[in-house]
Amino acid sequence: MPRRKVAALAAVTLVATGGLNGVGAGKPAAAPPPVTRPCALRATPGTSMSEGFTDGRDREYARSTGVVRALTLMVDFPDAPAPYSARERYGEFFPAVRDWFARAGYGRLRYESTPVLHYIRMPRPFSSYGIGRRGYGWGAHTAMMRDLLRSADRDVDFRGYDLVNILVTPNAGPPADEAVLSVTWTGASAATTDEGARLSRVSVIYGHDQSGARVLSHENGHVFGLPDLYAADDFPRTDTLAGQWDSMSLDWGLQGDLFAWHKWRLGWLLDSQVACLRPGPREQTYALSPIETRGGRKAVVVPFGRTRAYVLEARTARGNDGRACREGVLVYEVRTDVSTGQGPITVRDAHPGTGACDFSSGSFNSLNDAPFRTGERFRAPDAGLTVEVLGRDAAGGWRVRVRRDS
Repeated sequence: MPRRKVAALAAVTLVATGGLNGVGAGKPAAAPPPVTRPCALRATPGTSMSEGFTDGRDREYARSTGVVRALTLMVDFPDAPAPYSARERYGEFFPAVRDWFARAGYGRLRYESTPVLHYIRMPRPFSSYGIGRRGYGWGAHTAMMRDLLRSADRDVDFRGYDLVNILVTPNAGPPADEAVLSVTWTGASAATTDEGARLSRVSVIYGHDQSGARVLSHENGHVFGLPDLYAADDFPRTDTLAGQWDSMSLDWGLQGDLFAWHKWRLGWLLDSQVACLRPGPREQTYALSPIETRGGRKAVVVPFGRTRAYVLEARTARGNDGRACREGVLVYEVRTDVSTGQGPITVRDAHPGTGACDFSSGSFNSLNDAPFRTGERFRAPDAGLTVEVLGRDAAGGWRVRVRRDS
């Protein structure tokens, strides 16, 4: 096939590597609010994929506004030939992933995927790479990326892309529902093309994940610098920290959007859409517009200390959250000093003794009914914070009264 003037960057998910230098090096990671603003907590040095804001010069991750270009490849192996066409495999994820980002980003991110619509046959059997369901190391990833270039570099020009998606034939390895496997790598380059393009932001998708196309949305979220919100030390993964309220948690859950905090970090929310209740005795009433819709105030942020904040936002069953079975005001704590997979965001449960939609991930999900509703209150003595939900408006938004005692 003719050479293509494109480039490839890498991604991040279950395993992330440190470093810099991707094919997209030289582009800003995003357009975040300046970290001098009271509620835009600064990223904590030494924390893996910190939930804090950076100064916009971190080039390990892809930019998350404007046009983002992805190169999407399909691969199979001598011991696992593809059972159906590359076009069918590609259709499992696109246009769904493109549309998901369009909704989540309110049109501020335009995701463009360029596919190579034939399988690239890897030179070695899948079994030779030592890839298992609990993830795999940098050595295995490097070996696979170098073999990929040996097989594809003559036909595909990897230059000009912000990230690379690799959709592995689903019959390579055990079924995906046995555990999570798909992975993203960012930072150090796993391989370099003849033209100097470095594979340093790569998302690799295996099997038929029960989340469908959203597994790729999750993996690409790592490319933009978002951490895992599930409990990484649990196996299989659990949703006891952030529930199913963000696709960076368990992406097969009912709720499929992102937290307002993530949308703000990615540059999808304007500063004017985020209220900041600074320290000191004060009380304020806010109207919150659902995060699933464009426009309006999307969050109230209550910082306390240098690395912590509570965030309030309204969630409804529409858009990317169309399957949510509870609506209301979601309250969660953000920690910028907690690494990916260790609980950088934890949801506060309005109804800890009950659950909802327990079938959504095969276990009891107490956080599925976490939102607070009319007349319910949340108190956080550590922050001197009290939140009362006053009611709902005709557009699906919620009014809240927020008080700080200190």
